[in-house]
Amino acid sequence: MREPLTILVVVLAILIQATYFNVDIGLLILSLIFLYRALTFLIALQEQWNRFLGVSSSMDNMTQFTLELRNNKEKNGNLKFNSFKNKISLRNIYFNYDETIIIKGLNLEIFKNETIAVVGESGSGKSTLMSILSGLLIPSQCEMFVDGKNISEIDLNSFRRRIGYIAQEALVFNDTVFNNITFWEEKNSENIEKFKEAIRKAALYDFVYLLQDKEDEILGSNGINISGGQKQRLSIARELYKDVDFLFMDEATSVLDGETEAVIQSNIDKLKGYYTIIMIAHRLATIKNADRIVRLNGGRIEAVVTYKELLETCSTFQDMIRLQEL
Repeated sequence: MREPLTILVVVLAILIQATYFNVDIGLLILSLIFLYRALTFLIALQEQWNRFLGVSSSMDNMTQFTLELRNNKEKNGNLKFNSFKNKISLRNIYFNYDETIIIKGLNLEIFKNETIAVVGESGSGKSTLMSILSGLLIPSQCEMFVDGKNISEIDLNSFRRRIGYIAQEALVFNDTVFNNITFWEEKNSENIEKFKEAIRKAALYDFVYLLQDKEDEILGSNGINISGGQKQRLSIARELYKDVDFLFMDEATSVLDGETEAVIQSNIDKLKGYYTIIMIAHRLATIKNADRIVRLNGGRIEAVVTYKELLETCSTFQDMIRLQEL
């Protein structure tokens, strides 16, 4: 519509000046030139205004988002966490998302080099509990103590660096075995020894050194050149290479077949007593050798017992055992 409107305005200007003012033709042409220039800039101004309106809402959203980030900035303590020495204590912990309470009055102690399994139905708070223990989520009532120090006093980055996290799906890069485990650290004699120690603990040493290029073997996109069990062992070796105190396993064997799961579980059992292991599992075969089993129900701890005690006292657990033919 811009061109027709411009022409219409020009024609009206000519008619008005010629009919009512008897303006000289030279003056008329000059005034039309000024009018045309003014209309051009006016239309350009309108376009800029429309463009501004198109992005102003985004600017408002970004301003609000930046304000939220500043107001909810993670509070970090000053005490550096160098190593885990004694125990983690959770005292009357509550945690909620918006108005939904996920963890309700939870009390738990986890000791150094203990293996803890967390079981429960979906939505019972297992993953939230693991996120609290790893310092990713800070409970509304911050009664979490690590070696007697409140988590609010501890430098969370230094605490998280002592945690190895092993998920269901192992992320594998299209790079060498060495780089996948060390995250591209310099390949010197010290790091090679650390690498070898990590793959020994993860029962990956024989596999790696039977490869044609050994630690320099390319694994392919998403580890296409290796099996699911080998991917998971590589994921374990990656965390052990980092020199951690804790191993957090979130359904680490749930996507594997039964035979491979048994091999991985055997590898995990060999790490027992050397690391503080906290695992979430639905397949109950993976938690048989845990020191203690924490059963969650509705965000509360229903029981903290051994596998044998839970089997003898909990009917729900007995049904789960029977369904999984253990």
